[in-house]
Amino acid sequence: MVDPQAAAAGATGLYRRSGRCYGASVVSDRDQPPEFLPLRGLANFVTVLLAGVVAAIAAKLALRQFGLGNVHLWHGLAEGQLNSAINIAIVGTAILFVVWFRRARINADGHGYPQRRALGWTFWGWVVPIINLWFPFQIMGDIWRAGLPPQRRRQTAWLPLLWWTCWLASGLSFGARAAAANAGPIPHIGGGTDAGSLSLLAVAGVALIAIIRTVSGGPVGSPLRPDAGAPAAWPLFES
Repeated sequence: MVDPQAAAAGATGLYRRSGRCYGASVVSDRDQPPEFLPLRGLANFVTVLLAGVVAAIAAKLALRQFGLGNVHLWHGLAEGQLNSAINIAIVGTAILFVVWFRRARINADGHGYPQRRALGWTFWGWVVPIINLWFPFQIMGDIWRAGLPPQRRRQTAWLPLLWWTCWLASGLSFGARAAAANAGPIPHIGGGTDAGSLSLLAVAGVALIAIIRTVSGGPVGSPLRPDAGAPAAWPLFES
């Protein structure tokens, strides 16, 4: 015969092990709010670095435009220092951006829009050949749409599209002796980098700043309200 007290004690232990008890309810893992990672502080660092890179590229283009960038002078000390500063800033920006990218992808999971690519592709999508031509754009597009009102999610994401088009185009070389600004996952600026590639890379940087600020300041960058399951504010750019 089963002892009622022993059976009750065993059931209580099983109940306590299966979840956390609050009164008469058990909170399972599915009842927990989605993981949220703050984006705004990191977005500020990435924005400052991106703005510095864009300003340095603009300075490089201006020097060429005013005749200080001919083939002889651009092999001197001034060019080397400017290019080194840009490349160091680009590497730092790339590292912080990938961290932001991964965090934004995690946050986007809780906003009711399906994310087409797994979390690991936020890094590998940049380095695997061929795949790096569209995976990062798809991930960014899904993050962007996750922060829009449901009725706007089917519209073209013009800002991510502008960013990605300029990013890819900056990897093209304009002229037989010209060097592209974006020849791989991390751009490298040299004395032979042509003005067309530099200009497109700068436009991509400006568009990326707008994307990062919008996503970080919108629902994806804000914790979900436990009562409504969604943040109160929508991003500034809704298209």
